[in-house]
Amino acid sequence: MLTACLAYRGADGLFPDVLDEPDAFREANTAQLLGYAALTGVADGWLSRSWFEVGADLLAAAARRVDAYGRVTGVSGAPDFERPGTSPEAQACHLLGHAALRRAGAALSAG
Repeated sequence: MLTACLAYRGADGLFPDVLDEPDAFREANTAQLLGYAALTGVADGWLSRSWFEVGADLLAAAARRVDAYGRVTGVSGAPDFERPGTSPEAQACHLLGHAALRRAGAALSAG
């Protein structure tokens, strides 16, 4: 699934809001979710170590959308998720992704 989704990733590292609609607005939450999945797979051993860089890069692309207040912007915005904005869900995905990054890093360091 990760490989299939990455085919829709743009030069900015992000994805269209509707994955297979290239004209949909670019949003950061898909990158966060896929980064979390890749890094969790590395940490738990069901994905190869090579996915660490992919996951870290996905999170870095999304992190470029974090504003001065710590909000992830440019995601499907609450409450209707029809246009760019912010959402509690995106904030949760940001935290989960960075926790997975630390966990995967620790797993790789442990050998």
